[in-house]
Amino acid sequence: MACSRVTWTGPNQQVITGRSMDWPYGFNSHFHVIPRGEAIEGAGGINSLRFNSRYGAVLVSGSTEPGGAVDAVFDGMNEKGLAANLLYLAENDFGLATAGAKRPRLSFAAWTLYLLSQYATVKELVVAVQQDRIQIVPVPFGPGGKAKATVHMAVSDASGDSAVIEYLSGKPVIHHGRQYQVMTNSPVYSEQLKLNAFWATKDRTHDLPGSIQSPDRFVRGMYYNEQLPPTTDPRQALAGVMSVMRNISVPWGTPDPEHPNISPTWWRTLLDQKNGVYYFDSALSPQMVWLNLRQIDFSPGSGIRAIAIESNPSLQGNLNAQLKVAPPISFLAPKP
Repeated sequence: MACSRVTWTGPNQQVITGRSMDWPYGFNSHFHVIPRGEAIEGAGGINSLRFNSRYGAVLVSGSTEPGGAVDAVFDGMNEKGLAANLLYLAENDFGLATAGAKRPRLSFAAWTLYLLSQYATVKELVVAVQQDRIQIVPVPFGPGGKAKATVHMAVSDASGDSAVIEYLSGKPVIHHGRQYQVMTNSPVYSEQLKLNAFWATKDRTHDLPGSIQSPDRFVRGMYYNEQLPPTTDPRQALAGVMSVMRNISVPWGTPDPEHPNISPTWWRTLLDQKNGVYYFDSALSPQMVWLNLRQIDFSPGSGIRAIAIESNPSLQGNLNAQLKVAPPISFLAPKP
């Protein structure tokens, strides 16, 4: 779960968040619909958190094991316009090694869904995370369990508010404000901001870092996001954010398993938080697909629905009518 994330805010209360998914292998990604009132098992092992969804959400879910079953959520948006994007961060430390068993535990694989199902705004989400009442469990995954679940979270809402959440030495460190519009991977966010401040002193029309390394993607994402015109045309706004995401994506090529934050981009998403439309752009498909959240029944009892989107290149356009009844996601859990 490497990647890049950019949130753009424009006229007429437009808010669009883009993200790219960079990893050594595909995740068999699906669109998943979770309604209100759904009982969720957080797969945290000892004292595992169980919760009911307060808000309906659309998720990009997938398998953490090549060819495996869907067992994690990487990205999502709820019916209130709150978006959550899970990215890789080598320095992240949830503090499990020294944690007691009193706090309820939640698998990192269910963290994105938990946030989207419980909160409507960034402000209330940040207040809850600051209270640090839940222990996130970083379950190893991938071939041979070699991939470490060191991840951080970006959240944004329909007002344009934004936050970056990292756990360092077991405690949440939160950067909260509309100015925190871009997130990539290492180093930690405070260091990324310092690097970007350095580049902001340069003439970036002539001198801009161009590698696929995380700090360079961060600097380019910040710069190009700032250059997007304040258009009131939704199509141009979406095209602008996607152009930034493509600029900071990693070209298709040989992945480096030792450095997953510079693996090729498998897919990109655009989350239109004003209009409630969720776009998915696969690197292996010739066309984009999407779901319109305004046309989805999220009422209690409406059921979980899903559709495979990464493995089906023939899909195109609006997929609302193609959603099928699906079982609950069985999240990746620690071994007993």
